Amino acid sequence: MKYQHVDPEEAVRIHTDVQTKKSMAIHWGTFALANEHYLEPPVKLNEALERYGLNAEDFFVLKHGESRYLNNNDENF
Repeated sequence: MKYQHVDPEEAVRIHTDVQTKKSMAIHWGTFALANEHYLEPPVKLNEALERYGLNAEDFFVLKHGESRYLNNNDENF
């Protein structure tokens, strides 16, 4: 799966490299395909965001079943 997916640290680097305002973590914890516990990716993402000095609201994780309205007319999007 390595060539199709990135780990949380890589995701934060991509977020920074492409200078996006917002990012959303997707398909974590859906299938047991990795070595880590299925709930670990959001924890690792938050740790990486802290290391890079980024706000967790700018790179957010939806809980299973959660939805969020995103408005691309929002200047913060």
